[in-house]
Amino acid sequence: MFRILFQGDSLTDACRDKECKDVDTNKRLGVGYVNHVAAYLMSVNPEIRVKNNGVNGNRIVDLYARWTEDTLNEEFDLLSILCGVNDVGFQLRLNRGVETEKYRYVYDRMLYEVRQRHPDAKIVLCEPFLFKLRPEEVAYGTDIIENWDTWYGEICRRAEVVDEMAEKYGALLVPSRRLFEEACRRAPGSHWSVDGIHLSPAGNGLLAREWLRCVEGADYVPV
Repeated sequence: MFRILFQGDSLTDACRDKECKDVDTNKRLGVGYVNHVAAYLMSVNPEIRVKNNGVNGNRIVDLYARWTEDTLNEEFDLLSILCGVNDVGFQLRLNRGVETEKYRYVYDRMLYEVRQRHPDAKIVLCEPFLFKLRPEEVAYGTDIIENWDTWYGEICRRAEVVDEMAEKYGALLVPSRRLFEEACRRAPGSHWSVDGIHLSPAGNGLLAREWLRCVEGADYVPV
């Protein structure tokens, strides 16, 4: 059996039913990119199991607070992490986000602990990302549009940290920020995101395809 564990914030959580005990069912996997990935992988290899432990609203410090219970104590062959947009959003909206240096420190510590407890596990890191929508396209998230340069600068700094961590720990990088920047040249941001942060069906599908492309290209999964 090959076990995959997804960790992160609401982008990974995607309305999953946290009370559901059957880990690889639709209810437990959520309605986001994790479900897309699981559907494909489990259809081509019945020995693959996928678990989603993402929690909406998590910053990197919130993820670390539950790291032992929800990650280190789990059994997995591959760990995938997407976290960072709340670190920016909470900073700019509520003044309780996570600045870049602290984000780097905590991310580093998380990966160090994974390497200590799960030395043979493969690690996949996804860059955090944002979308610039038009004012008429959103009811929530207009502050992102109004202060785009600040938001974008902050998300780029967090994405650069993820790039650094991938190199430092020999993890596989999914360049999701750059993926969606390129996608927005083909279709407007509102095609990929519902509010500048959360993904639409098309956005979830695209992220899942990129995740699979990177992982299969690196021979990280038995398919």
